[in-house]
Amino acid sequence: MGKSALLSVASSIALRSGLRPVRGLRALSGVDSHTVLVVDDVERLSEEEADRLARFRGAVLLAGDCDPDDLSVFDAVRVPLRPIGAEAVAEMIRRRFDVEVSPELAALCLEYSGGAPGVLSDVLEVVTDVSVSALRVMFPVLRVPRLLRAVRRSRQALDADAVAVARALAVLGSTSLDVLCEVAGMGSFRTLAAFERLVDARMAVDEPMRVQTPALSHAIRHEMVPEERERLHLAAAQVLQRRCDSPVVIAEHVVACAEPVGAGWTAPVLHGAARLHRAAGRPEQAARCLRAALREPLTGEVAAEVAVAMADLHLRCGIAPRAGELARQRVAAGDWFDAVVLDWQCDEDLLGGDPVVPEDPEQALRDLPESGPLVVPSLALAGLGLLRQGSEQVVLELAPQLRVRLVGAERDWLAALEMWAHRANGDHAEVSRLMRELAQASPLRGCVALGATAFVASCVDAGRPSEAREMLVRLGYTGALPPAWACVLLLRERARMHLALGAARAALADAERAGAAELADQARAALAEPRHRPARGAAWDKLTPHESRIVLLALEGETNRAIAARFGVTQRAVELHLTRVYRKVGISRRVQLSAVFPA
Repeated sequence: MGKSALLSVASSIALRSGLRPVRGLRALSGVDSHTVLVVDDVERLSEEEADRLARFRGAVLLAGDCDPDDLSVFDAVRVPLRPIGAEAVAEMIRRRFDVEVSPELAALCLEYSGGAPGVLSDVLEVVTDVSVSALRVMFPVLRVPRLLRAVRRSRQALDADAVAVARALAVLGSTSLDVLCEVAGMGSFRTLAAFERLVDARMAVDEPMRVQTPALSHAIRHEMVPEERERLHLAAAQVLQRRCDSPVVIAEHVVACAEPVGAGWTAPVLHGAARLHRAAGRPEQAARCLRAALREPLTGEVAAEVAVAMADLHLRCGIAPRAGELARQRVAAGDWFDAVVLDWQCDEDLLGGDPVVPEDPEQALRDLPESGPLVVPSLALAGLGLLRQGSEQVVLELAPQLRVRLVGAERDWLAALEMWAHRANGDHAEVSRLMRELAQASPLRGCVALGATAFVASCVDAGRPSEAREMLVRLGYTGALPPAWACVLLLRERARMHLALGAARAALADAERAGAAELADQARAALAEPRHRPARGAAWDKLTPHESRIVLLALEGETNRAIAARFGVTQRAVELHLTRVYRKVGISRRVQLSAVFPA
């Protein structure tokens, strides 16, 4: 626990011992020998309050981050509270979230909090996902209320120069004195004096000059008004660019500015930073740099480089394109633009109407380019031609040699085509395996829609339409779909699924949108027939739709692990759902489900 929490525990002990704790110096009127004075954040006491504290002759409990020599007037027992270590951090996370804590996660939280248990406790109250990747994204934008209040109190106690230097430090991170002077807009003597006051206030540390912890640094940035924060980021970018600092460091400040910098050097620096981020396995940061570059003045050569790099991220790393980006990339990206449009199922105006398949799709697949922007269109259109010819087996023959050299979107399109081939062979297990892998990609992409279509068709063929519906719900394919050729195929198979589930009206709507006249006729015939709904026991009426689906799978013999994988949730979530079902119907074990929910 932190010092404030420890002080609260001490106050509780005093209360149970027959003493009367009071908080603050304002509560001293009418005290007696059975009073314990409790003072938190003692370093914030004014001179008058410190004098009153020195004259108090009763028992005193103090907590604060101050020099012990300042309290030499007291005959005190001092309890030094040192920063907690990685083991204690891991224990705090484990108790709060009941998860296994990796050394990397513990080190990340320890670095962010600086070993302050109070700060870490507040952070764990706010976050919901404690994975390393999620926290790396969340920490810079996290707002911890108690820490923000502490920053505001510190600002009131500091002079204007110290506040300005603290804000510049929070924006810069680790820096040198000369850079700090330029960004803060003060001379070296004033800057150094203000920095030393921050060190005395336990807000900054030296070697290198920085704010004490990342958590405190983020809180200082959040406390600033946006205009002031962006002004400092712009100043930092300009200073670091003049000093030829790393493109990644400069780009971090440029990206933080809401308005374009408007300088000729900005776009090349951002493009260079994006290349470094991409090489280091940080595609999201690379995309942020490239999107910022698109706002800046671009020469023809730099515009082409930025457009190609952005298209490469769309295809290789699954970064979803935005409409404005595509409009600027149309000319500069060339063939890359067509590949992105096809892969991400963009609007009909960009797609250019129905896709034109090659006359000999098998030969086109064999002659697939080694690399470049034409791989995705060639692979997708050749695969579509094979599907129209009913020659899916060619994909299985060529898949082993193709998979060796395909990456990113290209490999995903190959997986979707393989699903169609396995569906033609009646291998539903292999179709399901590939669908689980493909579902990790963005559902906005055409390859996911094509794979989902094969999965739905396989489920209907295998007499498992409810499994297909669950996957469509998970992917978000239950409503309107983009006007792309892969989605037209999906509408046709979704109509078959609705017919198998007895939802004739939904089947008719999908069949008409897909232009499937035969399926539409079947749906109209089903609507004309009198409906006979099978009677279900009263126990079913007590369940929510999701609980009903879980019970059905459990009755089919699916394990909790398998059910969790199907819905994309944890096994613990499935167990909790089943526990609620047991309570609703008055049973205690899974084997009793068949007695309460007869087939």
